[in-house]
Amino acid sequence: MNSNYVVLTGANGGLGRNTTLALLNNNYQVIGIDIAPSNITHSNYTHYVCDLTNDAQRQELITNIKNQTNHIYAIINLAGIFMMQSIIEGSSEDLNKIIQVNFFSMYYLNKELIELLDNNSRIINMSSEIAIYSPQPFMGYYAITKKMVDTYSDVLRRECNYLGIKVVKIQSGSMKTKMLTKADSEYQEMLNNTKYFKSPLTTMKYMMDREITKNANPDLIANLMLKILKVKKPKIRYRIKNSKALRFMNALPEKMQDNIYKKVIK
Repeated sequence: MNSNYVVLTGANGGLGRNTTLALLNNNYQVIGIDIAPSNITHSNYTHYVCDLTNDAQRQELITNIKNQTNHIYAIINLAGIFMMQSIIEGSSEDLNKIIQVNFFSMYYLNKELIELLDNNSRIINMSSEIAIYSPQPFMGYYAITKKMVDTYSDVLRRECNYLGIKVVKIQSGSMKTKMLTKADSEYQEMLNNTKYFKSPLTTMKYMMDREITKNANPDLIANLMLKILKVKKPKIRYRIKNSKALRFMNALPEKMQDNIYKKVIK
């Protein structure tokens, strides 16, 4: 490869930090992007504080990256937030925010850096196992954004076929990060404030806690990223630590899933 620069968003997150350190340990030049500062100090690491949903900050970031290098080997999009919200009771402001962070920050960054990628470069987008399956109740906001990422990645991959750029999506299950703590606090807030769903949300608490305890080590994602960067022909998608319960549920007809959710979460 002509250079070994890797641009990585969400560099301070649970997945991002582990991936950054793994990349540095494998001699990649890492350009980390996060809304917060980093305490990683390494000669091959440059960190930019940037809100990717802010047009002015993002344009300044793009200028700085282009001044730093004229070629990028890979863009890894890990930046994202979680929301557990009711489609009925959740705010439109929250929906707009999660779409901006989880989808548009990825869309804009890839679009504005594409000229620095060439044949055999990679774009890796973090989707989710939730994008594969029929969505669960009260997970709509998050599911919408991950299904957007999933579809976007497929279209981007097919367009980038003509450019020799490899596009990969990661459909990951739950990992042990601060996002899990966020899920619990989001649930508690929704339960405290709901007008319509007190009973199903109360029943759902046990099920949610059981799934959260199954979370996996973020190093699995870091190691997977290294594999995708090094292998000559990466797969178009990688599924890692997906939920057996979700897989079983989605083997059933959707109407049957509706009935199960209604009877079990009541």
